[in-house]
Amino acid sequence: MNAEGHDTPLRLLLVDDDELDRMAVKRLLRQLGQPTQLAETADGLQAVELLLAQPFDCVLMDVHMPAIDGLALLRRVRGLGVDCPVVMLTGQGDEALAVDLMKAGASDYLAKSGLDAARLAAALRGALTLAQAQRAARDAQRLLQQQVQFAEMFVGIASHDLRNPLSVILLNATLLERHGGLPPELSACVGRIQNSGQRALRLIRDLLDFTQARLGTGLPLNRTPADLHALLGDAVDELRSTHPARHIVLCLHADGAGVWDGDRITQVVANLVGNALRHGAPDQPVTVTLEGGPDEVCLRVHNRGEPIPAALQAELFRPLRRGDAAGPAGAEAGIGLGLFIVEQIAAAHGGRVGVHSTPEDGTTFSVWLPRAAAAAP
Repeated sequence: MNAEGHDTPLRLLLVDDDELDRMAVKRLLRQLGQPTQLAETADGLQAVELLLAQPFDCVLMDVHMPAIDGLALLRRVRGLGVDCPVVMLTGQGDEALAVDLMKAGASDYLAKSGLDAARLAAALRGALTLAQAQRAARDAQRLLQQQVQFAEMFVGIASHDLRNPLSVILLNATLLERHGGLPPELSACVGRIQNSGQRALRLIRDLLDFTQARLGTGLPLNRTPADLHALLGDAVDELRSTHPARHIVLCLHADGAGVWDGDRITQVVANLVGNALRHGAPDQPVTVTLEGGPDEVCLRVHNRGEPIPAALQAELFRPLRRGDAAGPAGAEAGIGLGLFIVEQIAAAHGGRVGVHSTPEDGTTFSVWLPRAAAAAP
């Protein structure tokens, strides 16, 4: 019966204000043939003290007691963090009470009338087995959480350390490009080094942001008064230069004044437009639009092409979710962090994100941002 072996004494606590009932339970326990270390008390409050002072394998607890009933006692014990299995005993059958007891954390519920050694043994065995399984599940969950946290910390540290040597590679590639006089084939190599290096830097930046968001520190912001017209113009110009074969349209329909983190807003535009270029129809424009009122602006990025499936739309802003199925054949796949980071940047600004995608309307990602930072509580 005992998870630790038949010869190991079963540590039991019997809580019942009726001495005759305690004697009856002890008689049944002797019939089980299981070595037992039994502590008993007629007082519920003393039972709490015993449970806090020493470990027990199981508690046999009466439901009806004068100072504090079994249900209240069970709730108090669970509230104190005691996870020892508890088998409740009652002289009266009550299905509603049984439900309340199980919800409060009881392992089983037995009526004293007709109770015999076999039923008591089955209840104890079931309670011990359940408690062992719950402890194993908690241990596995803790281990998994530790592994996930370690992996995320490792990603953050590795990404941070990779950024410096990659920056050196890009700097030297730029110096080679500026030096000139390279044969055409070497110039092409330098261009590929620069393009691949910039993409690697973006991936590293996304991984660092992901790590900060998942470890609970949140994305850092440096909000200053800025003009979204200028920020969006510069961001779109840079995207046009890196995608000369694509048509990117910028439409500004709202005042751009506000308090923003300019680098983060540029990151939002780069992620959303990059996503639209990757998954949208290559012969159709990608449109960046700024709309809004006195307190809030809305940044929208629209593209034509195959719509995003409805089932996928609900998952898009979760980390490591990739919308490859919605993109054209041969589209370059990301690592599934771009939209998650867009949502995190919007949330850090006190804003929100949304997506609308249909065959008729195309796909539009929207980011709502308040113009001013929220007042500190």
